Amino acid sequence: MKMRAFATVTLMSAMNSACSSELNKQSLKATQVEQQQTSSYSPNPADIKRLQETKQCPGCNLAGADLSNANLKKANLQGADLRAANLSEANLSEVDLTQADLRQANLSKTNLKGAKLTAAQFNWSGGNTNTRANLRQADLSKANLITAYLRGADLSEANLSEAYLHATDLNQAILIKANLSKADLAGVKLSNADLTNANLQGANLLGVNLSEANLSNANMQYANLQAASLVRATLNKANLNKANLISAKLNGANLSGANLSGANLLTAILSNAELSTANMQKAYLHSAELSKANLSNVNLIQSDLSAALLNEANLSNANLKGSNLKRSSLTRANFSNVNLQGANLQGADLTEANLTQADMTKTNLAQAYLTKTNLGSANLQEATLNGAKLSGANLKNANLKNVVGFNKPLIVSDGQQPEIHTSPNQHK
Repeated sequence: MKMRAFATVTLMSAMNSACSSELNKQSLKATQVEQQQTSSYSPNPADIKRLQETKQCPGCNLAGADLSNANLKKANLQGADLRAANLSEANLSEVDLTQADLRQANLSKTNLKGAKLTAAQFNWSGGNTNTRANLRQADLSKANLITAYLRGADLSEANLSEAYLHATDLNQAILIKANLSKADLAGVKLSNADLTNANLQGANLLGVNLSEANLSNANMQYANLQAASLVRATLNKANLNKANLISAKLNGANLSGANLSGANLLTAILSNAELSTANMQKAYLHSAELSKANLSNVNLIQSDLSAALLNEANLSNANLKGSNLKRSSLTRANFSNVNLQGANLQGADLTEANLTQADMTKTNLAQAYLTKTNLGSANLQEATLNGAKLSGANLKNANLKNVVGFNKPLIVSDGQQPEIHTSPNQHK
């Protein structure tokens, strides 16, 4: 029996080894074919001469040509074959490269300012990241790249300011330290792209797919990200000051330490998002979805969270002074040690929420639902509780001095009556 088992294991191991060997051979063969194709590219000498003399070479065969440092300003290269061509540091400003084939071309430090690159192809179908298009430090400012295929392209430190990239495929592209300020990226595909330290100030990113993209330390101040998908994206320490994030999808995104002050997040989805230590002062979050989000130590001073969903969210040690949480849903949320001074929680649902040691001085809790809410050691001095529902709430050691709105003594969870300091306004 043992011999049979051993024989079976040995046979399976041999089969797996054979399969692995065959796959390696196929991969090697594919790489060799690709290298042979690259090395076999040969430009048409007549086409090169024509380009140099007239700058008019639509549909020309320039594959593998060395055009580095060439001055081809305003040249017509529509539909030209420029596969594996060396165009590094060439002047291609205002060149027409509509539908040109630039796969494996070297465009590092190339001047493509104002160039027409509509539907140009920079990578193989499927976006093989082993053959990334090289556009490092290229100048593509004000270039037209509508529907261009740049999947997996390397655009590190490239200048794309004011470029038009509508519906361009930039999935898996490398845009580290790239300048995309005021660029039009509406409808662009940027999932899994690396935009670390990129400048997107004032850029139009309407409806862009940035799911799982890396935007760490990116500058997105005043950017338009309305209806954009940033699901599971990394945005830690990103600058989103006054950015438009209306209806944006940020569920599962990492925004720790990000600057969202003054940002518009109306109806945005941020469930399960990581927002610890973020600056969200004066942010507009009306009807936003923040359930199970981590907002610990966040600055939410004077922010608008009215009608927002914060069920089971963690807001421990957050600063919500003067914020608006009217009619928000905060069931089972953690507000321990939170600053809610002067905040508006009128009609909010705080059922089973944790507000231990929270500072709720002058907080408006009128008509709020505080059923089974833990308010132990909370400071409710001068808070308004008109019509609040407090059945089963824990107010042990809470400061209830000068609270407004009590019509009868409150009962804490252990059946004791807390001391209530009356004031002239208490029963108004």
